[in-house]
Amino acid sequence: MEEQFTFKRNHRIFLIAVMAGALLTALLSVIISGIGTSRVWANILLNNQFFLGLSLGAAFFIAVVRVSLAGWHTIIQRLPESMTAFLPVAFILMLILYFGIDNIYHWAHHEDFDPVIEGKEKWLNIPFFFIRMIFYFTGWIALTWAMKKNTDSLMTSADIKYFNKRKIFAGIYLVFFGITVSTSSWDWIMSIEEHWYSTIFGWYVMISMFVASLAFLILFIGFLKGRGYLKDLRDDHIHDLALLLFAFSIFWTYEWYSEFFLIWYGHLPEETAYFVPRLNEFRTVFFLNLGINFLVPFFGLIRLRSKRNANWVAIIAAIVLIGHWIDYWLMIMPGTVGSESGIGVFEVSVTLLYAALFIFISFRALAQGQLVVKNDPFLRESLSYES
Repeated sequence: MEEQFTFKRNHRIFLIAVMAGALLTALLSVIISGIGTSRVWANILLNNQFFLGLSLGAAFFIAVVRVSLAGWHTIIQRLPESMTAFLPVAFILMLILYFGIDNIYHWAHHEDFDPVIEGKEKWLNIPFFFIRMIFYFTGWIALTWAMKKNTDSLMTSADIKYFNKRKIFAGIYLVFFGITVSTSSWDWIMSIEEHWYSTIFGWYVMISMFVASLAFLILFIGFLKGRGYLKDLRDDHIHDLALLLFAFSIFWTYEWYSEFFLIWYGHLPEETAYFVPRLNEFRTVFFLNLGINFLVPFFGLIRLRSKRNANWVAIIAAIVLIGHWIDYWLMIMPGTVGSESGIGVFEVSVTLLYAALFIFISFRALAQGQLVVKNDPFLRESLSYES
């Protein structure tokens, strides 16, 4: 199979124009509306987290199917691999937070004595914060690069050693990711409200990452299919991706409910302090988050026929993708910006800037090789796959 994705000039120009227009709009909204510094930096953190999550979730998808020796995904495996190309850019964007760390994290600049912050000082201090960040990204980038390198080798060689190496790196990634996705979420999100803690917060963030990456992958496939690529992709592949989106949306809801219900039932001030302002001051967004991320995929994909309709699945995926951006907004904004939080022109323009950049990098990475790994030992199974 010889099928090459071409990143056309008009697509590149369009994405660059979107980035330029979004950046200009964001700057103008800051000048005209007088948006505060904390809101600017909180939006940078929000979109760093969201689009980083798309890359990490894509790598998680690749690693899981390889370790489990699944073959159905083989025809589309280069798409999630291209999504991981954003990781080095995400690293640079996260390092930029150094210049706005005082506007996001209270522990970075507190002056009055606070026994809770003092007790966490060995972990929550600026040097160690960025040392951990470098460690996380080094592992994520190295392991995804190793998996991709062996995939590229299967383009020109049928040697089974490349498949076996890729599987080994996938297993290492799963262990490393399982640990660091929790610790990084403690660092970058949970420490915004340093008095609050949740023992399942890391899992909650991981599932949100994975569901959002599945939603983007479905839209990615829809874009390519609409332009004549992936001719051998079957409705069975769409069905399985829709099934994963459906199942893990329910799992996300389980994590959301477990955290909310246990904190409500325990009624401890250090725990309820997280939910009380979100329920009182951001009630609409709070329930919108639950409605979009649970009710839409649940009722939209519960029927077998709906899971095999590519256009319908793409619509649900687009709504869920927006829903998980809202989920991150609710995790980050109330603790950083408080009552001045909002979803306006500035938020939309910054998100469009990141989205265009993410798509540009993913498309460029996908165009650097054949769409289908022709020497993958599971290719024949994928081409004739029936779910």
